[in-house]
Amino acid sequence: MRRLPLLVLAVLAPALAPAGALAAASYTPCEPVPGAAAVAVARAGCAEAQAAAAALVAQPPERAGQALAPAGWTPLRAADTGRGSHDLVALRGRAAVLVRRGGAAPDLDGWSAGRELVFARATIVGGRPIPRGAAFCTSAFLVRLSGGRRGGLSAAHCAGLRRSGLVARRNAALRRPPAPGIVLGRVLRTTARRAPLDALALPVPRGTGRTASSVVDRGIARPPWPVVGTARPLRGRRVCFTGRTSGADRCGRIASRAARPAEAFLGLRTGLIVRCTTIRARQGDSGGPVYTAPRGDGTVRAVGLVTLVAGPSSAMCFTPLGPVLDRLGARLVAQAQP
Repeated sequence: MRRLPLLVLAVLAPALAPAGALAAASYTPCEPVPGAAAVAVARAGCAEAQAAAAALVAQPPERAGQALAPAGWTPLRAADTGRGSHDLVALRGRAAVLVRRGGAAPDLDGWSAGRELVFARATIVGGRPIPRGAAFCTSAFLVRLSGGRRGGLSAAHCAGLRRSGLVARRNAALRRPPAPGIVLGRVLRTTARRAPLDALALPVPRGTGRTASSVVDRGIARPPWPVVGTARPLRGRRVCFTGRTSGADRCGRIASRAARPAEAFLGLRTGLIVRCTTIRARQGDSGGPVYTAPRGDGTVRAVGLVTLVAGPSSAMCFTPLGPVLDRLGARLVAQAQP
């Protein structure tokens, strides 16, 4: 978070209640089709998933995008299982399908909230070792910047600033261990120079096999949460976050009015606008998406970005999204309401 990439402040924060447990949404298994080892679906029917799987296995893995497009599915990402097969996740609106088939995973991946990021001072080169002194953080929501270009949010302190005001670790990549993964390029914009907001915008991947999706990633084995809009950081609101260290769906509540003195102290100490929660966070979660507790249909709303932890309970504090969007002249890219 605030220190590279996490600042732990021992402040006299109020006692915060532990986060409640979240019943994680999961895929529904379907009968596999010939050529697929497994088929599963979320927020759609098995017939639709089986049709998508049949289209996939009828083509070589590298043609997954072309195979799925006629039925309206878009590959999100693919990953090797380590057992001579790979899993592929595809989206169609709010629905998600998971197909396992033999062979190496095609090069399908891109931006979504909740993924691991690498920030480095030196140029990042795909396939080469991560530069020394790199910072590891988490991706947040997809936005459209002024001028129409799409960008992805994360925490400004992950890139840092030099005394001159220049971005210190200006090069970024979406990590796919053990390599840097997908090189994103240089930081596009940062709020840290002129506003008390811990946020920046990065380029998102483009080109064949590269996607940018308005979802919160929860790993290959669990369906992502579609992001359908924004929500205000109201006291007592139940929220969750996803971080590269803590994992997906760490949930609790935005702290009550009693937390305001601690937030004010953090503002004086760090110069940042933050809201604190009852959720624990750890180093590397910085920049991760803070969102409302998932609804019954699996949708969430964007609330903020993980910034720092405070107090002996390591309470997660976040930067509210609204002021960030205003400062960047951006708008959230969200899935359309039905």
